Amino acid sequence: MRRRNIFNLCIQITILAVLAFLYGLSLYADMPRYWETIAVSALLTVLFGAACIRVIPVLSSAAMGEEEQRLKREGDRTFRRCGTRELFKLFLLILAVRLLEFPLTYIVHFRLFGYTGTFFEIQRLWLDFYHPEAAFPLYGYLSYIFWIFTLNFNHARFLGSYFFTALAVVALYYLVQQDYDRKTARRSVRYFLLMPFSLVLMATVPDGLFLLFSILCLLFLRKRMFPLANLFAMLAVLTSAQGVLLFFPIVFAYVSYLIGNARFDRERGKGYGWRQAGNVLSMLLIPVGIVLVLLYALLRFGDPYSLYRASVGSNIVGMSDLFRFTDAAFDQTLIVGNHSGAILAGTYLTEAVYLVFGIVMLLLSVDAIPGSYTLLMAVTLPMLVAVGRTSDAARIITMTAPFGIALAVRIRKRWVDAIVTLLLAAGWVAYFFAFVAGYTGGIE
Repeated sequence: MRRRNIFNLCIQITILAVLAFLYGLSLYADMPRYWETIAVSALLTVLFGAACIRVIPVLSSAAMGEEEQRLKREGDRTFRRCGTRELFKLFLLILAVRLLEFPLTYIVHFRLFGYTGTFFEIQRLWLDFYHPEAAFPLYGYLSYIFWIFTLNFNHARFLGSYFFTALAVVALYYLVQQDYDRKTARRSVRYFLLMPFSLVLMATVPDGLFLLFSILCLLFLRKRMFPLANLFAMLAVLTSAQGVLLFFPIVFAYVSYLIGNARFDRERGKGYGWRQAGNVLSMLLIPVGIVLVLLYALLRFGDPYSLYRASVGSNIVGMSDLFRFTDAAFDQTLIVGNHSGAILAGTYLTEAVYLVFGIVMLLLSVDAIPGSYTLLMAVTLPMLVAVGRTSDAARIITMTAPFGIALAVRIRKRWVDAIVTLLLAAGWVAYFFAFVAGYTGGIE
Protein backbone atom coordinates (compact mmCIF):
# COMPACT_ATOMS: atom_id res chain seq x y z
CA MET A 1 0.00 0.00 0.00
CA ARG A 2 2.86 2.39 0.85
CA ARG A 3 4.51 1.72 -2.52
CA ARG A 4 1.26 2.48 -4.26
CA ASN A 5 0.89 5.75 -2.34
CA ILE A 6 4.42 6.77 -3.31
CA PHE A 7 3.69 5.85 -6.93
CA ASN A 8 0.46 7.88 -6.88
CA LEU A 9 2.28 10.86 -5.37
CA CYS A 10 4.95 10.76 -8.05
CA ILE A 11 2.33 10.65 -10.80
CA GLN A 12 0.39 13.54 -9.22
CA ILE A 13 3.50 15.72 -8.92
CA THR A 14 4.50 14.93 -12.50
CA ILE A 15 1.05 15.81 -13.87
CA LEU A 16 0.93 19.09 -11.92
CA ALA A 17 4.42 20.02 -13.10
CA VAL A 18 3.59 19.28 -16.73
CA LEU A 19 0.28 21.16 -16.42
CA ALA A 20 2.01 24.24 -14.95
CA PHE A 21 4.70 24.13 -17.65
CA LEU A 22 2.16 23.84 -20.49
CA TYR A 23 0.05 26.67 -19.10
CA GLY A 24 3.07 28.93 -18.77
CA LEU A 25 4.19 27.98 -22.26
CA SER A 26 0.77 28.80 -23.69
CA LEU A 27 0.89 32.26 -22.11
CA TYR A 28 4.41 32.84 -23.39
CA ALA A 29 3.59 31.69 -26.93
CA ASP A 30 0.32 33.62 -27.26
CA MET A 31 -0.42 36.14 -24.52
CA PRO A 32 -4.19 36.81 -24.29
CA ARG A 33 -5.48 40.27 -25.04
CA TYR A 34 -7.69 40.51 -21.97
CA TRP A 35 -6.78 39.92 -18.33
CA GLU A 36 -10.14 38.23 -17.73
CA THR A 37 -9.09 35.47 -20.11
CA ILE A 38 -5.93 34.85 -18.08
CA ALA A 39 -7.94 34.72 -14.84
CA VAL A 40 -10.55 32.29 -16.19
CA SER A 41 -8.01 30.02 -17.88
CA ALA A 42 -5.86 30.00 -14.71
CA LEU A 43 -8.91 29.01 -12.65
CA LEU A 44 -9.72 26.17 -15.06
CA THR A 45 -6.11 24.98 -14.93
CA VAL A 46 -6.11 24.96 -11.11
CA LEU A 47 -9.43 23.08 -11.03
CA PHE A 48 -8.17 20.50 -13.50
CA GLY A 49 -4.99 20.06 -11.46
CA ALA A 50 -7.07 19.47 -8.33
CA ALA A 51 -9.16 16.95 -10.26
CA CYS A 52 -5.99 15.11 -11.32
CA ILE A 53 -4.89 14.88 -7.69
CA ARG A 54 -8.17 13.16 -6.84
CA VAL A 55 -8.33 11.02 -9.97
CA ILE A 56 -4.94 9.31 -9.71
CA PRO A 57 -5.55 7.30 -6.46
CA VAL A 58 -9.01 6.24 -7.65
CA LEU A 59 -7.73 5.08 -11.03
CA SER A 60 -4.85 3.28 -9.33
CA SER A 61 -7.29 1.43 -7.09
CA ALA A 62 -9.54 0.57 -10.03
CA ALA A 63 -6.58 -0.62 -12.09
CA MET A 64 -5.70 -3.08 -9.32
CA GLY A 65 -9.11 -4.72 -9.70
CA GLU A 66 -10.58 -3.19 -6.54
CA GLU A 67 -13.39 -1.29 -8.24
CA GLU A 68 -16.15 -3.69 -7.17
CA GLN A 69 -15.51 -2.96 -3.50
CA ARG A 70 -15.71 0.78 -4.13
CA LEU A 71 -18.77 0.84 -6.37
CA LYS A 72 -21.55 -0.39 -4.14
CA ARG A 73 -25.06 -0.38 -5.46
CA GLU A 74 -26.89 2.16 -3.36
CA GLY A 75 -30.31 3.76 -3.19
CA ASP A 76 -33.70 2.21 -3.74
CA ARG A 77 -32.58 0.05 -6.66
CA THR A 78 -35.00 -2.75 -7.38
CA PHE A 79 -33.39 -5.83 -8.81
CA ARG A 80 -36.22 -6.27 -11.28
CA ARG A 81 -34.72 -6.50 -14.72
CA CYS A 82 -35.08 -3.58 -17.10
CA GLY A 83 -37.23 -5.15 -19.81
CA THR A 84 -37.92 -4.33 -23.43
CA ARG A 85 -41.36 -2.89 -22.66
CA GLU A 86 -39.90 -0.38 -20.20
CA LEU A 87 -37.25 0.72 -22.68
CA PHE A 88 -39.74 0.96 -25.56
CA LYS A 89 -42.06 3.17 -23.49
CA LEU A 90 -39.12 5.43 -22.70
CA PHE A 91 -38.19 5.54 -26.39
CA LEU A 92 -41.70 6.67 -27.38
CA LEU A 93 -41.77 9.23 -24.58
CA ILE A 94 -38.47 10.75 -25.72
CA LEU A 95 -39.69 10.93 -29.32
CA ALA A 96 -42.84 12.71 -28.15
CA VAL A 97 -40.91 15.17 -25.99
CA ARG A 98 -38.48 15.98 -28.78
CA LEU A 99 -41.40 16.68 -31.13
CA LEU A 100 -42.31 19.62 -28.93
CA GLU A 101 -39.22 21.42 -30.24
CA PHE A 102 -40.93 21.89 -33.63
CA PRO A 103 -43.85 24.10 -32.50
CA LEU A 104 -41.55 25.81 -30.01
CA THR A 105 -39.14 26.64 -32.85
CA TYR A 106 -41.93 28.24 -34.84
CA ILE A 107 -43.29 30.20 -31.88
CA VAL A 108 -39.88 31.58 -30.88
CA HIS A 109 -38.96 32.39 -34.48
CA PHE A 110 -42.27 34.18 -35.03
CA ARG A 111 -41.83 36.12 -31.80
CA LEU A 112 -38.31 37.23 -32.74
CA PHE A 113 -38.68 37.90 -36.47
CA GLY A 114 -42.38 37.92 -37.24
CA TYR A 115 -43.86 35.89 -40.09
CA THR A 116 -41.08 34.84 -42.47
CA GLY A 117 -42.37 31.46 -43.62
CA THR A 118 -44.74 28.60 -42.95
CA PHE A 119 -44.41 26.18 -40.06
CA PHE A 120 -42.44 23.68 -42.14
CA GLU A 121 -40.25 26.30 -43.80
CA ILE A 122 -39.06 27.54 -40.41
CA GLN A 123 -38.01 24.00 -39.48
CA ARG A 124 -35.25 24.25 -42.11
CA LEU A 125 -33.32 25.82 -39.26
CA TRP A 126 -32.39 22.27 -38.23
CA LEU A 127 -31.19 21.17 -41.67
CA ASP A 128 -28.15 23.35 -42.34
CA PHE A 129 -25.45 21.64 -40.29
CA TYR A 130 -24.31 18.76 -42.47
CA HIS A 131 -21.02 19.45 -44.25
CA PRO A 132 -19.89 16.49 -46.42
CA GLU A 133 -16.29 17.68 -46.51
CA ALA A 134 -16.06 17.40 -42.70
CA ALA A 135 -18.51 14.55 -42.01
CA PHE A 136 -17.25 11.12 -41.02
CA PRO A 137 -18.78 8.41 -43.22
CA LEU A 138 -21.04 6.31 -40.99
CA TYR A 139 -23.61 8.95 -40.10
CA GLY A 140 -24.31 9.78 -43.72
CA TYR A 141 -24.55 6.16 -44.82
CA LEU A 142 -26.80 5.05 -41.97
CA SER A 143 -29.04 8.06 -42.55
CA TYR A 144 -29.68 6.80 -46.08
CA ILE A 145 -31.98 4.21 -44.50
CA PHE A 146 -34.49 6.98 -43.80
CA TRP A 147 -34.41 8.18 -47.40
CA ILE A 148 -37.10 5.56 -48.06
CA PHE A 149 -39.51 7.66 -45.96
CA THR A 150 -38.38 11.15 -46.99
CA LEU A 151 -37.02 10.85 -50.59
CA ASN A 152 -34.68 13.66 -49.55
CA PHE A 153 -31.16 13.06 -48.23
CA ASN A 154 -31.10 16.13 -46.00
CA HIS A 155 -34.46 15.22 -44.46
CA ALA A 156 -33.23 11.64 -44.08
CA ARG A 157 -30.24 12.84 -42.05
CA PHE A 158 -32.56 14.92 -39.90
CA LEU A 159 -34.87 11.95 -39.29
CA GLY A 160 -31.82 9.83 -38.51
CA SER A 161 -30.64 12.32 -35.87
CA TYR A 162 -34.12 12.29 -34.35
CA PHE A 163 -34.17 8.50 -33.91
CA PHE A 164 -30.47 8.05 -33.12
CA THR A 165 -30.69 10.55 -30.26
CA ALA A 166 -33.77 8.83 -28.81
CA LEU A 167 -32.01 5.46 -28.95
CA ALA A 168 -28.93 6.99 -27.31
CA VAL A 169 -30.99 8.30 -24.40
CA VAL A 170 -32.63 4.89 -23.95
CA ALA A 171 -29.17 3.30 -23.93
CA LEU A 172 -28.06 5.87 -21.35
CA TYR A 173 -30.99 4.92 -19.11
CA TYR A 174 -30.17 1.23 -19.40
CA LEU A 175 -26.46 1.82 -18.76
CA VAL A 176 -27.04 3.85 -15.58
CA GLN A 177 -29.64 1.37 -14.36
CA GLN A 178 -27.04 -1.40 -14.44
CA ASP A 179 -25.00 0.14 -11.62
CA TYR A 180 -27.48 2.39 -9.84
CA ASP A 181 -31.19 2.61 -9.09
CA ARG A 182 -33.99 3.62 -11.43
CA LYS A 183 -34.25 7.06 -9.87
CA THR A 184 -30.66 7.76 -10.84
CA ALA A 185 -31.30 6.43 -14.35
CA ARG A 186 -34.35 8.68 -14.74
CA ARG A 187 -32.35 11.63 -13.39
CA SER A 188 -29.60 11.01 -15.94
CA VAL A 189 -32.16 11.04 -18.77
CA ARG A 190 -33.82 14.21 -17.48
CA TYR A 191 -30.53 16.03 -16.99
CA PHE A 192 -29.30 15.04 -20.43
CA LEU A 193 -32.46 16.22 -22.19
CA LEU A 194 -32.28 19.52 -20.27
CA MET A 195 -28.61 20.17 -20.95
CA PRO A 196 -28.66 23.20 -23.27
CA PHE A 197 -26.58 21.79 -26.12
CA SER A 198 -28.56 18.54 -26.25
CA LEU A 199 -31.33 20.34 -28.13
CA VAL A 200 -28.96 20.75 -31.10
CA LEU A 201 -28.80 16.97 -31.49
CA MET A 202 -32.08 17.31 -33.37
CA ALA A 203 -30.18 18.95 -36.23
CA THR A 204 -28.38 17.18 -39.07
CA VAL A 205 -25.31 16.39 -36.97
CA PRO A 206 -23.73 13.00 -36.21
CA ASP A 207 -23.61 13.65 -32.47
CA GLY A 208 -26.66 11.56 -31.57
CA LEU A 209 -25.31 8.54 -33.46
CA PHE A 210 -21.88 8.93 -31.87
CA LEU A 211 -23.50 9.18 -28.45
CA LEU A 212 -25.41 5.96 -29.12
CA PHE A 213 -22.29 4.03 -30.13
CA SER A 214 -20.18 5.41 -27.27
CA ILE A 215 -22.82 4.53 -24.66
CA LEU A 216 -23.17 1.01 -26.09
CA CYS A 217 -19.38 0.74 -25.93
CA LEU A 218 -19.43 1.69 -22.23
CA LEU A 219 -22.34 -0.67 -21.60
CA PHE A 220 -20.55 -3.74 -22.95
CA LEU A 221 -17.39 -2.57 -21.22
CA ARG A 222 -19.25 -2.74 -17.91
CA LYS A 223 -20.45 -6.22 -18.83
CA ARG A 224 -16.84 -7.27 -19.59
CA MET A 225 -17.82 -8.10 -23.18
CA PHE A 226 -14.72 -6.54 -24.72
CA PRO A 227 -15.17 -7.61 -28.37
CA LEU A 228 -18.59 -5.93 -28.50
CA ALA A 229 -17.25 -2.87 -26.68
CA ASN A 230 -14.47 -2.57 -29.26
CA LEU A 231 -16.93 -3.09 -32.11
CA PHE A 232 -19.10 -0.17 -31.00
CA ALA A 233 -15.97 1.89 -30.35
CA MET A 234 -14.95 1.27 -33.96
CA LEU A 235 -18.39 2.42 -35.12
CA ALA A 236 -17.96 5.53 -32.97
CA VAL A 237 -14.59 6.16 -34.65
CA LEU A 238 -16.35 5.96 -38.02
CA THR A 239 -18.83 8.57 -36.80
CA SER A 240 -16.66 11.18 -35.08
CA ALA A 241 -13.01 11.96 -34.40
CA GLN A 242 -13.87 11.89 -30.70
CA GLY A 243 -14.36 8.12 -30.92
CA VAL A 244 -10.58 7.60 -30.75
CA LEU A 245 -10.70 8.55 -27.05
CA LEU A 246 -12.73 5.41 -26.27
CA PHE A 247 -9.54 3.42 -26.67
CA PHE A 248 -8.31 4.66 -23.27
CA PRO A 249 -11.21 3.44 -21.08
CA ILE A 250 -11.33 0.13 -22.99
CA VAL A 251 -7.65 -0.63 -22.37
CA PHE A 252 -7.94 0.55 -18.77
CA ALA A 253 -10.99 -1.64 -18.08
CA TYR A 254 -9.35 -4.66 -19.70
CA VAL A 255 -6.10 -4.27 -17.72
CA SER A 256 -8.12 -3.85 -14.53
CA TYR A 257 -10.08 -6.99 -15.42
CA LEU A 258 -6.89 -9.02 -15.93
CA ILE A 259 -5.26 -7.79 -12.72
CA GLY A 260 -8.44 -8.47 -10.76
CA ASN A 261 -8.59 -12.02 -12.10
CA ALA A 262 -4.94 -12.60 -11.24
CA ARG A 263 -5.21 -11.17 -7.73
CA PHE A 264 -8.45 -12.80 -6.67
CA ASP A 265 -8.24 -15.93 -8.86
CA ARG A 266 -11.70 -15.45 -10.31
CA GLU A 267 -13.22 -16.20 -13.69
CA ARG A 268 -10.34 -18.53 -14.46
CA GLY A 269 -10.84 -21.92 -16.04
CA LYS A 270 -10.99 -23.85 -19.27
CA GLY A 271 -10.90 -21.63 -22.34
CA TYR A 272 -9.74 -18.57 -20.37
CA GLY A 273 -6.62 -18.12 -22.50
CA TRP A 274 -8.55 -18.32 -25.78
CA ARG A 275 -11.08 -15.77 -24.52
CA GLN A 276 -8.27 -13.37 -23.65
CA ALA A 277 -6.72 -13.85 -27.09
CA GLY A 278 -10.05 -12.84 -28.62
CA ASN A 279 -10.29 -9.84 -26.30
CA VAL A 280 -6.79 -8.69 -27.21
CA LEU A 281 -7.38 -9.09 -30.95
CA SER A 282 -10.61 -7.09 -30.67
CA MET A 283 -8.51 -4.12 -29.50
CA LEU A 284 -7.42 -3.80 -33.13
CA LEU A 285 -10.94 -2.75 -34.17
CA ILE A 286 -10.36 0.89 -33.19
CA PRO A 287 -7.18 1.18 -35.30
CA VAL A 288 -9.10 -0.53 -38.12
CA GLY A 289 -11.77 2.17 -37.80
CA ILE A 290 -9.13 4.88 -38.03
CA VAL A 291 -7.66 3.27 -41.16
CA LEU A 292 -11.13 3.07 -42.75
CA VAL A 293 -11.70 6.78 -42.09
CA LEU A 294 -8.33 7.61 -43.65
CA LEU A 295 -9.11 5.40 -46.65
CA TYR A 296 -12.55 6.98 -47.08
CA ALA A 297 -11.07 10.48 -46.98
CA LEU A 298 -8.37 9.49 -49.47
CA LEU A 299 -10.84 8.02 -51.95
CA ARG A 300 -13.36 10.85 -51.68
CA PHE A 301 -11.24 13.96 -51.11
CA GLY A 302 -7.76 12.87 -52.17
CA ASP A 303 -6.34 13.62 -48.72
CA PRO A 304 -6.42 10.87 -46.07
CA TYR A 305 -6.14 13.38 -43.20
CA SER A 306 -8.79 15.84 -44.40
CA LEU A 307 -11.54 14.66 -42.03
CA TYR A 308 -9.32 14.68 -38.96
CA ARG A 309 -7.89 18.04 -39.99
CA ALA A 310 -11.41 19.43 -40.30
CA SER A 311 -12.29 18.02 -36.88
CA VAL A 312 -9.40 19.57 -34.97
CA GLY A 313 -9.22 22.70 -37.11
CA SER A 314 -6.67 23.94 -39.56
CA ASN A 315 -5.06 26.17 -36.92
CA ILE A 316 -2.83 23.37 -35.62
CA VAL A 317 0.53 23.96 -37.27
CA GLY A 318 3.18 22.83 -34.80
CA MET A 319 3.82 22.00 -31.17
CA SER A 320 3.49 25.68 -30.23
CA ASP A 321 -0.16 25.52 -31.28
CA LEU A 322 -0.91 22.62 -28.95
CA PHE A 323 -2.29 23.08 -25.43
CA ARG A 324 -3.41 26.62 -26.05
CA PHE A 325 -5.25 27.29 -22.81
CA THR A 326 -6.15 30.74 -24.11
CA ASP A 327 -7.10 30.24 -27.74
CA ALA A 328 -8.67 33.04 -29.77
CA ALA A 329 -12.24 31.90 -29.21
CA PHE A 330 -11.75 31.86 -25.45
CA ASP A 331 -10.13 35.30 -25.46
CA GLN A 332 -13.49 37.07 -25.44
CA THR A 333 -15.44 38.32 -22.45
CA LEU A 334 -18.72 40.02 -21.62
CA ILE A 335 -16.73 42.93 -20.21
CA VAL A 336 -14.50 43.73 -23.16
CA GLY A 337 -14.64 42.27 -26.63
CA ASN A 338 -15.63 42.94 -30.19
CA HIS A 339 -18.91 41.03 -30.26
CA SER A 340 -22.41 41.84 -29.08
CA GLY A 341 -23.45 40.64 -25.64
CA ALA A 342 -26.01 38.23 -27.13
CA ILE A 343 -23.44 36.48 -29.32
CA LEU A 344 -20.96 36.32 -26.47
CA ALA A 345 -23.57 34.74 -24.20
CA GLY A 346 -24.56 32.24 -26.87
CA THR A 347 -21.03 31.17 -27.72
CA TYR A 348 -18.10 31.92 -25.44
CA LEU A 349 -20.01 32.15 -22.17
CA THR A 350 -21.76 28.84 -22.92
CA GLU A 351 -18.47 27.13 -23.70
CA ALA A 352 -16.85 28.51 -20.54
CA VAL A 353 -19.75 27.26 -18.42
CA TYR A 354 -19.46 23.80 -19.98
CA LEU A 355 -15.71 23.72 -19.35
CA VAL A 356 -16.22 24.60 -15.68
CA PHE A 357 -19.01 22.03 -15.45
CA GLY A 358 -16.83 19.30 -16.96
CA ILE A 359 -13.90 19.94 -14.63
CA VAL A 360 -16.13 20.21 -11.55
CA MET A 361 -17.83 16.91 -12.42
CA LEU A 362 -14.45 15.24 -12.77
CA LEU A 363 -13.40 16.71 -9.43
CA LEU A 364 -16.52 15.65 -7.52
CA SER A 365 -17.38 12.28 -9.01
CA VAL A 366 -14.16 10.29 -9.15
CA ASP A 367 -15.23 8.02 -6.29
CA ALA A 368 -18.82 7.54 -7.45
CA ILE A 369 -18.55 6.27 -11.02
CA PRO A 370 -16.55 3.45 -12.67
CA GLY A 371 -12.88 4.08 -13.27
CA SER A 372 -13.28 3.72 -17.04
CA TYR A 373 -15.83 6.58 -17.01
CA THR A 374 -13.48 8.72 -14.94
CA LEU A 375 -10.62 8.08 -17.32
CA LEU A 376 -12.74 9.00 -20.34
CA MET A 377 -13.63 12.30 -18.67
CA ALA A 378 -10.00 12.87 -17.67
CA VAL A 379 -8.64 12.42 -21.21
CA THR A 380 -11.45 14.34 -22.92
CA LEU A 381 -10.81 17.63 -21.12
CA PRO A 382 -7.07 17.99 -21.89
CA MET A 383 -7.56 16.80 -25.48
CA LEU A 384 -10.23 19.48 -25.86
CA VAL A 385 -7.65 22.08 -24.87
CA ALA A 386 -4.72 20.41 -26.63
CA VAL A 387 -6.15 20.91 -30.12
CA GLY A 388 -7.38 24.42 -29.39
CA ARG A 389 -11.07 23.53 -29.52
CA THR A 390 -12.36 25.11 -26.33
CA SER A 391 -15.00 26.70 -28.56
CA ASP A 392 -16.44 23.18 -28.97
CA ALA A 393 -16.59 22.47 -25.24
CA ALA A 394 -20.40 22.30 -25.09
CA ARG A 395 -20.59 19.85 -27.96
CA ILE A 396 -17.77 17.56 -26.85
CA ILE A 397 -18.80 17.43 -23.18
CA THR A 398 -22.41 16.70 -24.17
CA MET A 399 -21.21 13.83 -26.38
CA THR A 400 -19.20 12.37 -23.47
CA ALA A 401 -21.88 10.51 -21.50
CA PRO A 402 -19.97 10.11 -18.17
CA PHE A 403 -20.22 13.86 -17.47
CA GLY A 404 -24.02 13.66 -17.36
CA ILE A 405 -23.93 10.34 -15.50
CA ALA A 406 -21.64 11.87 -12.86
CA LEU A 407 -24.10 14.70 -12.27
CA ALA A 408 -27.03 12.29 -11.89
CA VAL A 409 -25.08 10.05 -9.51
CA ARG A 410 -23.95 12.91 -7.27
CA ILE A 411 -27.38 14.50 -6.91
CA ARG A 412 -29.39 12.55 -4.32
CA LYS A 413 -31.44 14.98 -2.25
CA ARG A 414 -34.78 16.01 -3.70
CA TRP A 415 -34.38 19.73 -3.09
CA VAL A 416 -30.96 19.71 -4.77
CA ASP A 417 -32.43 17.73 -7.66
CA ALA A 418 -35.20 20.32 -8.00
CA ILE A 419 -32.73 23.22 -8.05
CA VAL A 420 -30.48 21.53 -10.61
CA THR A 421 -33.50 20.69 -12.79
CA LEU A 422 -34.70 24.31 -12.70
CA LEU A 423 -31.24 25.65 -13.52
CA LEU A 424 -30.86 23.25 -16.44
CA ALA A 425 -34.35 24.08 -17.70
CA ALA A 426 -33.58 27.81 -17.54
CA GLY A 427 -30.32 27.23 -19.40
CA TRP A 428 -32.11 25.10 -22.01
CA VAL A 429 -34.71 27.79 -22.66
CA ALA A 430 -32.09 30.53 -22.88
CA TYR A 431 -29.94 28.48 -25.26
CA PHE A 432 -32.99 27.60 -27.36
CA PHE A 433 -33.79 31.29 -27.83
CA ALA A 434 -30.13 31.96 -28.68
CA PHE A 435 -30.10 29.06 -31.15
CA VAL A 436 -33.23 30.18 -32.99
CA ALA A 437 -32.02 33.81 -33.00
CA GLY A 438 -28.68 32.76 -34.51
CA TYR A 439 -26.54 33.73 -31.52
CA THR A 440 -24.92 30.34 -30.98
CA GLY A 441 -22.47 30.64 -33.83
CA GLY A 442 -23.61 27.45 -35.61
CA ILE A 443 -22.02 24.01 -35.52
CA GLU A 444 -18.82 23.14 -37.33
